[in-house]
Amino acid sequence: MMIASIRDGDGVVSGSWFPDNLCLNVGNGVSSLFWLDRWVGEVPLCVRFRRLYELSEYKVLVVAQMFAWGWNEGGEAWKWRRRLWALEEVLVEECRNLLLYVMLQVDTEDSWRWTPDPVAGYTVSGAYRVLTSGTATIVHVPTALLWRKNVPLKVSVFAWRLFRNRSPSKTNLFHRGIISSEAQVCIRLWAIGIREPFNFVMSSFWPVWSLVRN
Repeated sequence: MMIASIRDGDGVVSGSWFPDNLCLNVGNGVSSLFWLDRWVGEVPLCVRFRRLYELSEYKVLVVAQMFAWGWNEGGEAWKWRRRLWALEEVLVEECRNLLLYVMLQVDTEDSWRWTPDPVAGYTVSGAYRVLTSGTATIVHVPTALLWRKNVPLKVSVFAWRLFRNRSPSKTNLFHRGIISSEAQVCIRLWAIGIREPFNFVMSSFWPVWSLVRN
């Protein structure tokens, strides 16, 4: 439910490691959502101009369609649920100024660029390096999405610990000095608290691994 609400622009999660490392290069604007994608400026337009987004009749149109309808003064791209107030008219003018020098390239498709490695692009190993190169990013989730009356308390607590990177994973336990580096890389050693010699552990697991491999 939370993922769907983010896509719809409600309860937008900020500080997420994945979208923060993506950059959208707009070509013809056919695949880029005008309000919801971060294609101009540092944040999506639905965040920067949230009041206008809530009033807009066209919440999921792509950039190409908005451009074709005209986003200059008097353009058909601006269709509102009600008549705008003076303050909202100022926001529209600010948004139009932001789009003033945007030019779409008809022969070029929209593309996403993985900013940590623009040459190789996104890879699992590259994402792992991003996540392990420094302090883990804390994802700021709206409190209302976590602490809900119809959700069991233990579920909310687990979700809170997960988004705050406080779950008892082997990596976190290792960083806090609770388990050793050997236990971090071996499931069996971690589970038994490294009470058994390594050779005995390997001899116990090798027959099982041989069956699985075959």
